[in-house]
Amino acid sequence: MAMTLGFAAALWLNGLKRRWRNRFLALAALALALPPFLVCNSWLHFLGLTGTWRVWLPFNIYSLNGTVLILSLMLWPITLMMLLGAWQRLEPAQLEAEPALAGSAFIRWLLWPLGRRALSLAAILTFVLALNNFAVPAILQVKVFPAELWVSFNTTFNYAEAMKLSCPLVIAPLVLLLAFGRRHISWPNLEEHALASVFRCRLGAGLSRWSGAIMLLISVLSVGVPLTELFTTAKMWTEFLPTLAAGTNACWHSFLFAALTATLVLIVGLVTWRWPIGLALWLPFFVPGILLGIFAIYALNRFPFTPFYQSAGVVLFAFTLRYLAIGWNAAAFAFRSVDCDLTDAGRLCGASRWQLWRHVQWPQTAPQLAAAWYVTYLFCLWDVESIVLIWPPGGETLALRVFNLLHYGHNAQVNALCLLLLMLALLPLILWATLRWLGTVRNSRARLDPRPSSSFSSSKNIREIEDEGRGRSGRWGSPHLTKRLFGILLLGVSLLLAGCGENPSRETSINKRFFSSVQVIGTRGAGTGEFNKPRSVALDTNDNLYVLDMTGRVQ
Repeated sequence: MAMTLGFAAALWLNGLKRRWRNRFLALAALALALPPFLVCNSWLHFLGLTGTWRVWLPFNIYSLNGTVLILSLMLWPITLMMLLGAWQRLEPAQLEAEPALAGSAFIRWLLWPLGRRALSLAAILTFVLALNNFAVPAILQVKVFPAELWVSFNTTFNYAEAMKLSCPLVIAPLVLLLAFGRRHISWPNLEEHALASVFRCRLGAGLSRWSGAIMLLISVLSVGVPLTELFTTAKMWTEFLPTLAAGTNACWHSFLFAALTATLVLIVGLVTWRWPIGLALWLPFFVPGILLGIFAIYALNRFPFTPFYQSAGVVLFAFTLRYLAIGWNAAAFAFRSVDCDLTDAGRLCGASRWQLWRHVQWPQTAPQLAAAWYVTYLFCLWDVESIVLIWPPGGETLALRVFNLLHYGHNAQVNALCLLLLMLALLPLILWATLRWLGTVRNSRARLDPRPSSSFSSSKNIREIEDEGRGRSGRWGSPHLTKRLFGILLLGVSLLLAGCGENPSRETSINKRFFSSVQVIGTRGAGTGEFNKPRSVALDTNDNLYVLDMTGRVQ
């Protein structure tokens, strides 16, 4: 279904002018980037058991068909973008050689051969992402492998059984990587191309109208419906401030986990981009996050890693392992694209390694690295499955809170939390715009008060080389501001690791009307005195406390 929708959308977008084409591409990227629980919550509002559309549209969203619908509305942009990238190879001679090549014949004899390989890659990629999706089936209560793996491990803590259930979830990504790992992927070009009007003419008015109608419909359903439901629900606005007050710590944890992981991913990518590990790093990205969580428990929940496992470090470990492929491939692509002439010119001028990085490589690689950082940040912000088994005490994120509330029907609070998540998603862009403005002001002042270079002298100094590098990739903020931000992030790591671990005293005084202290009883696990997601508690007449957890045990 996702491939059919993406194919129809690609037919229409390839015949549009650049301005409208780029706008609809932005909509497609937004549909791919929206949090899955936001999309699920909007459709539950309309088609749930008490949904507003349920009277005239009796569609059971809590079903396999409902899961297929939501996953299709989330994944259709993959086929769209890959087909647009493949069809960029169309040449004017191919479109003008045979006037009778139009309509369905145009698709069969020209577009299909050009896009067949991209379509097969999109099919396998969509299949793998849908197969390993955890949040949507779990929210809609549909039994799939990742959700069953989560429930099975939660109730038994049996590693062997978890590995057995996860075999299909690992084989599919391996097939994807082995079959298409070395192939070049063409992404859509945002520039104007002269073939748009000819393409539209060859496609025909009928097919253009039908594909355009499908594109408009899926844009409304995949982007318009979730955002409209989010911003137009009156109760959400009344719940927003109380939700913000109750979720301040969750907001802080979400931002720190996402920002620190994105930074760690880039640092590791910058250090190791020359290593031949790019293909292998995609495997943790494509396997279910639940499997990574089980691996983290097995590897780290033992001496001498117990303090690390009980801290926020285990979350950073799981996120970094899963999304390292993004940072590594971005760093490798960026540094392999650096202009060698500018690098040689800097060396001839006597530049040190740091000066080459600062004045030659950084201006050219900064846009790609910043884009990779932001994409990783977004992935970590939405991620539930990678940390649902391992998040430390007191380290709940907004995504985890949304996931838990959706099971109990708190739609207004869920919408408020989703709005907070979107605000956190926009925060780095706001900070980047501010830093860019500050860098522009600083550079303007520097031009008014030029200082002679003391490092070396040459007919072409480092400042000129830096200006050339910036001219190739755009102007970015001051490196001193980057260093300060990096220092803040390192400070955040230490605070996070210190603040999210278990309280050594396991008892905290509080100033409440009925209670004077709070005590933590037991730890996470499946042994005596250990609990795995306690669900119910009870007291008898002798004040004995009984606890029931997800394993079904009563202690």
